[in-house]
Amino acid sequence: MIPVFLLLVLGTLDLGVGVFRHNTLSQAARQGSRQAIVHGKLAPAGWNGGPWGPTTIDVPSTATGMPVLDSVKPTLVGCPPADTRVRVEWPDGGNAVGDRVRVTVTSAYRPVIAWIFGGGTISLSATSTMPIAH
Repeated sequence: MIPVFLLLVLGTLDLGVGVFRHNTLSQAARQGSRQAIVHGKLAPAGWNGGPWGPTTIDVPSTATGMPVLDSVKPTLVGCPPADTRVRVEWPDGGNAVGDRVRVTVTSAYRPVIAWIFGGGTISLSATSTMPIAH
């Protein structure tokens, strides 16, 4: 009975941690896209990194000196920095007002159950797309 009980408890904890991390990634993607929509073509050059895009940004969360990462990093609580990536894309090909910006944050998650019984990591990902406002 004890092994079954422990399996259920560990499985419940793993599920809770996985949901927490997914929600964390969702919040990070929303925060990144909120920052990106005010850094369109009309953003002043000296203001918090000036205009962003339309070149795709795809960096690990351990990178430094990138304004988009500075806005996303505080929300990545509980996600291992080495296994987390931030990708910013402009699907419409430009950074003018009304064009869209998409921020995707991904992270690897290895549940305790997979560590005990063998198994791989689970790739968690969240995306937020918003129109550029400025």
